[in-house]
Amino acid sequence: MAVDPRKVLPTKINLIRLRRELAMMKRIRRVMEEKREVLLHYIMSTAGEYARYQEEVYRELMKVYDSYYIGAASEGLDRVRSYVEAYPWEAEVEVGTRVLFAVKTPTFKLASVEKPRLFPPGTDPRLVESIEDMQRLMEKLLRLAEYEETLNRLIAELRETQRLINALDYVILPSYQEAIKFIKLKLEERMREDFIRLKMIKRKLEERAA
Repeated sequence: MAVDPRKVLPTKINLIRLRRELAMMKRIRRVMEEKREVLLHYIMSTAGEYARYQEEVYRELMKVYDSYYIGAASEGLDRVRSYVEAYPWEAEVEVGTRVLFAVKTPTFKLASVEKPRLFPPGTDPRLVESIEDMQRLMEKLLRLAEYEETLNRLIAELRETQRLINALDYVILPSYQEAIKFIKLKLEERMREDFIRLKMIKRKLEERAA
């Protein structure tokens, strides 16, 4: 989109065209700057929500891990492994999208959860409790992942927007301004040459008339 002044014919039509295009590029630059500000606002608000929610989820996860480690220590690793192999647990996640200020961000929803079978009698209750709590935490973990991926995509869009603004500021707009300046200088030079030529013609005509 940049303009090479050396490849532009110095004509009035091109001067008018480049001025119009320069005005349009400046409007695009203002729109991109507004988009950057809105993206920054969304990123800051989403990051704040993400940090608060992450702290809440991690706090609950630590409780689950504490119960699990105590239960696993009581049962022994061999028995825990046998439980995992005998009672598999599966979950289906629906992945969708939503548009947040022209940016597609993901949505995660827990579609179905396979309930675990009953553990053998005598299983440490803390182990059972930790597994049941982890199942309840799945929706919160998915929402946390949704926050994180949304932030990643917003930041990527912000970087792309800033890259375009930089291209306009340091490449495209200066090239248009340079081309317009080049054409104006050439047209002024032609006007001076035409003026001098007309004066010379007038003087010769006056000399002939005399």
